[in-house]
Amino acid sequence: MTDYKKQKILTDVKKLLEKQTLKGLKKYGTTVDPNALSAEEWIDHASEEIIDTLVYLRCLKERLKDYERRNNS
Repeated sequence: MTDYKKQKILTDVKKLLEKQTLKGLKKYGTTVDPNALSAEEWIDHASEEIIDTLVYLRCLKERLKDYERRNNS
Protein backbone atom coordinates (compact mmCIF):
# COMPACT_ATOMS: atom_id res chain seq x y z
CA MET A 1 0.00 0.00 0.00
CA THR A 2 1.39 3.39 -0.89
CA ASP A 3 1.95 6.09 1.70
CA TYR A 4 -0.81 8.13 0.00
CA LYS A 5 -3.36 5.35 0.52
CA LYS A 6 -2.31 4.88 4.14
CA GLN A 7 -2.62 8.60 4.74
CA LYS A 8 -6.04 8.72 3.06
CA ILE A 9 -7.35 5.94 5.27
CA LEU A 10 -6.02 7.60 8.40
CA THR A 11 -7.43 10.94 7.30
CA ASP A 12 -10.84 9.34 6.66
CA VAL A 13 -10.80 7.69 10.10
CA LYS A 14 -9.83 10.99 11.72
CA LYS A 15 -12.71 12.76 9.94
CA LEU A 16 -15.14 10.08 11.09
CA LEU A 17 -13.95 10.42 14.68
CA GLU A 18 -14.36 14.20 14.53
CA LYS A 19 -17.83 13.83 13.01
CA GLN A 20 -18.92 11.37 15.70
CA THR A 21 -17.47 13.60 18.43
CA LEU A 22 -19.46 16.58 17.16
CA LYS A 23 -22.58 14.42 16.90
CA GLY A 24 -22.12 13.31 20.52
CA LEU A 25 -21.54 16.86 21.69
CA LYS A 26 -24.70 18.02 19.96
CA LYS A 27 -26.80 15.13 21.25
CA TYR A 28 -25.41 14.75 24.78
CA GLY A 29 -23.62 18.04 25.40
CA THR A 30 -20.36 16.27 26.22
CA THR A 31 -17.79 13.85 24.89
CA VAL A 32 -17.54 10.28 26.18
CA ASP A 33 -17.19 10.22 29.94
CA PRO A 34 -15.62 6.97 31.18
CA ASN A 35 -17.45 7.41 34.48
CA ALA A 36 -20.88 7.90 32.92
CA LEU A 37 -21.60 4.18 32.92
CA SER A 38 -20.57 1.19 34.98
CA ALA A 39 -18.12 -1.29 33.48
CA GLU A 40 -21.01 -3.67 32.83
CA GLU A 41 -23.04 -0.92 31.14
CA TRP A 42 -20.06 -0.05 28.89
CA ILE A 43 -19.76 -3.73 27.94
CA ASP A 44 -23.49 -3.88 27.15
CA HIS A 45 -23.27 -0.68 25.13
CA ALA A 46 -20.27 -1.93 23.15
CA SER A 47 -21.99 -5.28 22.58
CA GLU A 48 -25.02 -3.52 21.09
CA GLU A 49 -22.75 -1.48 18.80
CA ILE A 50 -20.96 -4.65 17.67
CA ILE A 51 -24.27 -6.31 16.84
CA ASP A 52 -25.26 -3.29 14.74
CA THR A 53 -21.91 -3.50 12.95
CA LEU A 54 -22.45 -7.19 12.21
CA VAL A 55 -25.86 -6.44 10.71
CA TYR A 56 -24.34 -3.73 8.50
CA LEU A 57 -21.56 -6.08 7.37
CA ARG A 58 -24.04 -8.82 6.50
CA CYS A 59 -26.05 -6.34 4.43
CA LEU A 60 -22.92 -5.27 2.58
CA LYS A 61 -21.91 -8.90 2.02
CA GLU A 62 -25.30 -9.65 0.46
CA ARG A 63 -25.02 -6.57 -1.73
CA LEU A 64 -21.57 -7.69 -2.92
CA LYS A 65 -22.86 -11.20 -3.65
CA ASP A 66 -25.73 -9.74 -5.70
CA TYR A 67 -23.30 -7.49 -7.57
CA GLU A 68 -20.97 -10.42 -8.33
CA ARG A 69 -23.86 -12.62 -9.50
CA ARG A 70 -25.10 -9.93 -11.87
CA ASN A 71 -21.65 -9.25 -13.27
CA ASN A 72 -20.50 -12.86 -13.57
CA SER A 73 -23.60 -14.12 -15.37
